[in-house]
Amino acid sequence: MAVIAVAGGTGGVGKTIVDVLTQEAKHEVIVLTRKAMSLYAFIYRNPSNGPQIQENSPILSRAKQVEVNYKDVSALTQTLNEHKVHTIISAISLYSEDDSEAQLNLIRAAEDAPETKRFMPSEYSFIQTEDLLPLDPSIKYFLDAANLLKSSRLHYTRVIPGFFMDYWGMPHTKTNLSPMTIAVDMGSCEAAIPGDGDDGIAMTYSYDMARFIARLLETDAEGWGEFSGVVGDRVTYNRLVGIGEKIRGRKFKVVYDSADKVKQGAVTVPRQPVGNGYSQEDMVEATALMDRLVIGKVFEFPAAIQSKEGEVLDLVKVEQFVREAWDGRA
Repeated sequence: MAVIAVAGGTGGVGKTIVDVLTQEAKHEVIVLTRKAMSLYAFIYRNPSNGPQIQENSPILSRAKQVEVNYKDVSALTQTLNEHKVHTIISAISLYSEDDSEAQLNLIRAAEDAPETKRFMPSEYSFIQTEDLLPLDPSIKYFLDAANLLKSSRLHYTRVIPGFFMDYWGMPHTKTNLSPMTIAVDMGSCEAAIPGDGDDGIAMTYSYDMARFIARLLETDAEGWGEFSGVVGDRVTYNRLVGIGEKIRGRKFKVVYDSADKVKQGAVTVPRQPVGNGYSQEDMVEATALMDRLVIGKVFEFPAAIQSKEGEVLDLVKVEQFVREAWDGRA
C-alpha cells in the first residue's frame, strides 16, 4: 500500500481528492497542511475559501494531517522520508509568489526524498501556456512548477478537467468548493454571460476528477503524459441557460457583456449565494478574469490531451448533473 500525500488537502479540491482516496482505501493517505494561506482565491481553479489549517471534518478524520513548513526544503524532505511518501498530489492554491514557492519547494523536497517517485502539480483547470500570460499573469506559477518537474527525476502529470460543474449544482449538489455563482444562476433563473455565449467550455464534476486521479494512481507512471485531460462534458453558456430553462421550467433573464466590456473589466456580476464571502470588488475582478478566459477559448482544449483512463469512468454530463440538483425545486 503506497503512501499518498495530498498537499493543501484541507482546501476545496484537496478535500475532494482526500475523500475519494480514503473511501477507496487502496492507499495510505496523509494531508500536508500549513497554518496560513493567501487571502482569497480566484475561483476558476481549485477554490478553497479561507486558510488551510488543521481542522476536524468527517473527510479529514480519515487521513493523518501533517503540518509542514513549505519554506524549509530540508524539513519537507525529512517529512516525506519519515512517512515514506511515494506520490504527492498538490492541491496548493497558487495565487501569490509565496504559494508558488511553497509548491516549488515541495517539488525540490520530493526530488531529494528517495522514496518519492511521482508528483501531480496543482493545476486542475485549462492548459497553462506562456501565450496566455497577458490574460492571466498567475499562469507563471503553474509554468514554473511544470518546468521544474521537467528537469527532475520525478514522474509527473498535469491534470486538466476544465471548469468544475459544481457551481451549477450549488447548493444542492455534493461539493467541497466554496459557494459561488458563475455566469448562470440556476437558483434565481438569471445569467450574466460574456461575449455571445457560444464559446465552448469543457466541464467536469470535481468528484469525477478525483475519481480520475485515483485511477491514474493505479497506472504505470512511466506512461503518464505531461497532460492528463478528463472532460465530463462540453457545453456553452447558451446551452447551459437552455438546460436550466428546461429543468427549472421558466425563462431565464439573460444579460450579455460584450467582449469589449469584458476587456475593460466592466462585467456584470451575477447574484451571489449566502456564504460567498467575497467583496464586490473581488467578485468583479474574478468575474472579469473568468470571462476573459472563456472568451479567449482556453476551455476549448483539444480532445488529444484526454486520457484514456477517463474514458472508462462513468462521468456525469451537465444536463444530468443540473437535473439531479434542481429538478422539482421551486
